[in-house]
Amino acid sequence: MKEYKNRLEVPEKYKVNLTDMYKNTQEWYQEYNQILNEYPKVEKYKGKLGNATDLYDFLCEATLIDSRITDLYIYAQVSHDTELANEEFSIMKNKILQLNSEFNQISAFFAPEILRLSKEKFQNLFKENPKLNDFQVYLEEIYSEKDHILSEQEEEMIALLTETFQSYEDISSSLINSEHDYGTIRLKNGEIKKIAANNISFLRSNSSRTVRKNAQRKFGQKLKQYEDTASDLLYNYIKNNIHLAKIHKYNSPWEEKLLDIHISNEVFENMKTSAKKNAFALQNYYRLIKKILNVRTLHKYDIRVPWNKEEKAYTIEEAQKLIKEALKVLGNDYIEKIDKVFENHYIDYCQYKGKVNGGYSISGYKYPSRIMLSFNGTFDDVLTIAHEVGHSIHHEYICAKNLLWYRETSTFVAEVASLTNEFLVNQFLLSSKRKEQRLLGIENILKTFENNFFGAVIEGEIEQKMYDYVMDGNVLTADYLNALVLENFQDYEQKSVVNDNYAELSWITRSHYYSDFYLYSYALCVAVAIVLANRIIHKEENIVNKYKEFLSSGSNLQPKEIYQKLGINIEDPAIFDEAIKYFNNYIQEYNLIMEEGESNE
Repeated sequence: MKEYKNRLEVPEKYKVNLTDMYKNTQEWYQEYNQILNEYPKVEKYKGKLGNATDLYDFLCEATLIDSRITDLYIYAQVSHDTELANEEFSIMKNKILQLNSEFNQISAFFAPEILRLSKEKFQNLFKENPKLNDFQVYLEEIYSEKDHILSEQEEEMIALLTETFQSYEDISSSLINSEHDYGTIRLKNGEIKKIAANNISFLRSNSSRTVRKNAQRKFGQKLKQYEDTASDLLYNYIKNNIHLAKIHKYNSPWEEKLLDIHISNEVFENMKTSAKKNAFALQNYYRLIKKILNVRTLHKYDIRVPWNKEEKAYTIEEAQKLIKEALKVLGNDYIEKIDKVFENHYIDYCQYKGKVNGGYSISGYKYPSRIMLSFNGTFDDVLTIAHEVGHSIHHEYICAKNLLWYRETSTFVAEVASLTNEFLVNQFLLSSKRKEQRLLGIENILKTFENNFFGAVIEGEIEQKMYDYVMDGNVLTADYLNALVLENFQDYEQKSVVNDNYAELSWITRSHYYSDFYLYSYALCVAVAIVLANRIIHKEENIVNKYKEFLSSGSNLQPKEIYQKLGINIEDPAIFDEAIKYFNNYIQEYNLIMEEGESNE
């Protein structure tokens, strides 16, 4: 994969295309200014939402404005993330965040007015204006929060005070991605490579143990220099979340989260219990890596190195072809949606200094999703494309079947679409007669599950303990966080892997801690995805159609109801035990395949 020094060097075909949203920044500003003039008009409905006709008109207008603001934000966010140092894009992003805050402030009368209605009056609204039935689930969701919504003036004040909340993650991202020089590393072939946050994972997967160790050391040394700043950022973010939860009469942000996602605490307690009970499987995984690498002691900087002898570097076109072949089992309509993503350039592939690290898919209400990547040509990068494309196509299915205001899905559902894609791509390799291909498929099934289940549960527990610690009146410090990380790692890993110096700093680069218990969503979804992928591969009757019904479900349904479309009860602890059993079985299968003779093909 060719390396690029900056965005100007990247071929257009590998850059994300945003012109179907706005042709240029001038058109973006035209839409921005138009909304700036229009959004204050929603205030005319203030004091009138007890009237069914006025309520319906308000919801239609407010929802449309919100969707347009979201489109502006996506354009600004994606543009900003491709060029973090571009002042124009930073200004645009700040402007749309400001506009969104102002819109939230001016429309803050909405929820309090609904909540002031008596139960009888609220229910009669749908009889008085049957058009409101389109918004019934949405309105009932708001009404169910009657005990947690404050007065109009108080909600306006909160909207104003939380306007800069996004800045915590933005500052952390800037520090990690563009503010620091991590130095360089000499590769095995003599090439000098600059270390960056968006290629450290790639360097950790280098076949040379010396390269891995030195890259990790230099990266960690730089992180160590500003760990106090990083802990201050995280502490203040968490403390503000705790204050907000208390202001809204929740006992904790976790209680607020559970009520928001409509999933019982029992699901997550079952998840953690199963992970802890079956931690031997994680330890078996590390023993397998130790055997593959033939090392006396396994270190954390060893665990991301590729196991397979075939170190193929994929071009972007090769990655696209492999993904399409593997996902044919999902039907022609699914492949047509993949073609749309690839052919219309909805993905920004290439990495360079000054671009945000990692991969994500971002969706609005009307336009197709956009995807950001840091593609280096590894098989992991191929899986990342499949993962993010899964999110994007999930969004396509939702948009086709749902009203504008229901075109969202819980993060505790969304990752099934992405992780199922990953498992299907890996399962595709298992059908090969070549030993190396089958080993590669199992390798990535194991890595995907380890990272998204055990990794997410461990770090999700760390996050919960951070909140508990602050709620007990303590201050998060770098020393506390470092010790907490090591304690939780060792609780699961025992002595199967060594956590070297700087391994404890993983919390600094974990952006998910700025997304409020987001990590647990991976653990739930990967457990479902590994089971689902196997059902699809084994052609369980009607499973593909059930899956597409699942993908088409919008936010008018709760997660438990959406999972039921797959015949899965997420409150049954057996699903986590079953998922870990798959994981451990694949470890055994990998061991068996290693003992086979060389492929004759």
